[in-house]
Amino acid sequence: MPTAAERRRHYQDFTTEIRDLCTDPGVRRDLRDGRGRPVKECLRMHKYLTVRTAGHGQRHAHYTVASLIALADPLEAQRTRPTPAPRPRQTAGELAVPPSSAVLCLPSVTDPGGTPAAPPAAEDPPPSPPDAPGPGQPDSALYTTAAWRKRPNLGVTLARAVRRAAFNEDRTDALLHVIVRVGDDHLHQHLLPSLTDRLLRAELAWDWPVLLDDLAARVFDPDQVATRWLDAFYLTLNPIKD
Repeated sequence: MPTAAERRRHYQDFTTEIRDLCTDPGVRRDLRDGRGRPVKECLRMHKYLTVRTAGHGQRHAHYTVASLIALADPLEAQRTRPTPAPRPRQTAGELAVPPSSAVLCLPSVTDPGGTPAAPPAAEDPPPSPPDAPGPGQPDSALYTTAAWRKRPNLGVTLARAVRRAAFNEDRTDALLHVIVRVGDDHLHQHLLPSLTDRLLRAELAWDWPVLLDDLAARVFDPDQVATRWLDAFYLTLNPIKD
C-alpha cells in the first residue's frame, strides 16, 4: 500500500500530465467529454487515463479531476500567467534559517482537533506551488502532511472567490455546506463541474492535486475532509490575529 506522500506525489504527477495532455485540442475535447459522467460512460477518456490510474484506486476521482482540468484552456493560462520575479541568490545559512520577513504565511488547516495554522498573507499565493522544489528543498518535502496542508483546498478556494471575485459570502457558505453533505455521485456529476465553470470565469482554479487527494480521501472519511474544507473556508475569510 502506498504511503500518503507517495499518493500525493502521484496526484501531483497525474494532474501535471493531464494539463500537458490538454495542450492538444483533440485530447482536451475527449477529456472534457467526461464532465459530469460516471466512469462507465467516459469511453473517450480511457485511452488517456486507464494506464495512468491503474493501481492507484479512486478511479472516479481521477476521471472527474481530469475532466475538470480539461474545462480550462491551458494555452490561455500560459499566455496570461504572470512571470514570477527571479529569486535572489541565498547563502547556505540563509537557506537554513530564512529571515522572518521572508516567510510566506499560506492559508492552511490542521486536522480536526489540531491547532489552526497561521493566517494568510495579504497577497495570496498562486493556486498551485511550483512543480519543482525551491532552493535547498528536497523533492520529498513537497509531499509531507505539513507542506501539503499549506496548499489551498476547496474551502480556501471558495473563500478566495468571495474575497477576489465577489462571490456572495452567505450563498457560498451555504453551497459549501451542501457540498460537504451530498454524496460523491452528486458532487462529481453536478456540483463540481458547475462550480469549476464559475471559478474559471472568475479567473480562479482549484489546486488540482489537492482536490484529487481530498476527493479520494472523502470516500473513506467524508467527515474529516468536510472539516478541513469548512475550517479552511472560515479561517481564510477570518484569519486569526496574534
